[in-house]
Amino acid sequence: MSTTDVPLFGYYSWQYVPDVMIPNVFAEFKANGVEHLVFSHVWMTRILREPAFFAPLMTMARKAGIRLGAVHAPWGAAFDLNCSDMARRKGMIEDHKTAMAYAVDAGCRTYTMHVGAYSWVFEHIPMKRLRELATDALEQLLPEAEKLGIIIAVENSYEPPNSAAEVAGLVSAFDSPCIGCCFDTGHACLMSPFPGKDQSKYFEEISDAWWEGIGETADSFAVMKPYIVTFHLHDNDGYSDAHQLPGTGRIDWKKQIAELRSAPRLISLQTEVRTIPQTLSVKRIAETFRSILN
Repeated sequence: MSTTDVPLFGYYSWQYVPDVMIPNVFAEFKANGVEHLVFSHVWMTRILREPAFFAPLMTMARKAGIRLGAVHAPWGAAFDLNCSDMARRKGMIEDHKTAMAYAVDAGCRTYTMHVGAYSWVFEHIPMKRLRELATDALEQLLPEAEKLGIIIAVENSYEPPNSAAEVAGLVSAFDSPCIGCCFDTGHACLMSPFPGKDQSKYFEEISDAWWEGIGETADSFAVMKPYIVTFHLHDNDGYSDAHQLPGTGRIDWKKQIAELRSAPRLISLQTEVRTIPQTLSVKRIAETFRSILN
């Protein structure tokens, strides 16, 4: 599961897996030729409250011959860059600094983060203020990333504060090799127009997020290309964030793979297909990504 020179890290729905079964899932990936796995946000969020979990997790990975990398940071209202809870922000910054240190200890090169949508969707805080909060968080986190030697990768999603333009705008304000973008193929597909697309068919979260009117982006990749360091690879029907296997949704994967290989700063790829509840076998996941990449 790798391109010629860029590693592909496999995703799994670890929130449904008891600790005793982690080595079994590792073994399934290894048996199917997959040695690189995403360091899940599920694990990192747990490690922040339960640091003792880090060592046994790394031991399980080492014994299985698995490398954990391309970490996804904890996310949500309490962890997003534009967190508007001022009492929480200091703790949020410190949590991410701690998580980045763990990520580096695990051998990760990128640290994927969300800008955030909670304050926009539920509190209608103006975009200008949310942009200021996100910029402030990056200003505090980037020096730590530079010290540790890890790249903060800001991800596009399907809400206005997480749009391709907003993400690229935030990242472009900084001149550092330790900040870039994580391009999410499924989120870009979701917000892309196509002939005959009926906006009334969008899943409910879109109408909640775009309460000022839905704004689609024809080419999110072009907007973010100069800053992309890693990708989230998954598919959907253009109406919901389904995190499906490539080839089961609307994305033209031949075009998508050609595009991702043209990103000048690309250092890794990540699958982000939901394995549960889609009942996907590790074998099918491995074979599908091997096919589209090779």
